Amino acid sequence: MSHSCVEQNPYSGVDFLSLENLSRADEVVAEVFHMMFGFVTELVDAPGLTPPMPGSDDRTAVVGFSGSMRGSCQVRISSPAARAIASAMLGGVPIDEDDDSINDALGELCNMLAGGWKNAIPALSSACALSPPTVISGHDYKVHVRMPSVNLSRTYRFDVHTLQLTLHCEQIEPHGQ
Repeated sequence: MSHSCVEQNPYSGVDFLSLENLSRADEVVAEVFHMMFGFVTELVDAPGLTPPMPGSDDRTAVVGFSGSMRGSCQVRISSPAARAIASAMLGGVPIDEDDDSINDALGELCNMLAGGWKNAIPALSSACALSPPTVISGHDYKVHVRMPSVNLSRTYRFDVHTLQLTLHCEQIEPHGQ
């Protein structure tokens, strides 16, 4: 299948950082968690959160954006939170700590959040594609992104767990500048 290169207007950092965009992210998180998992989410003031304990096992799912916006959607949660999501996604079945379905569920969650957010924005809906999700797990890691960029980061509580959602937008220079 061949694709033609079409000049697209990039999604601007100003639009990306708008209050309307934050509201879209909040709505998508609430909708996905309620419909898919039966969880109610609450926005949490991130500065009041305790940082991850050294040596704690976290997981991050990343879905990339390309097209009229380049960047990523990242979901970072603890391993117990990831297990809770996998269990809810599979109808409440208990999940072992090393079960592959945990990464699959987290990747799918990130995909749903990225897709729901981008599809709520007319300028991105059909002009921006998603990559397959990648899941990273371990202790004390950092996901590096390309610069220059802008980020929106929100923390949500569901059940007894928290989730950090980060939307990352690369600043695209218009051609000829």
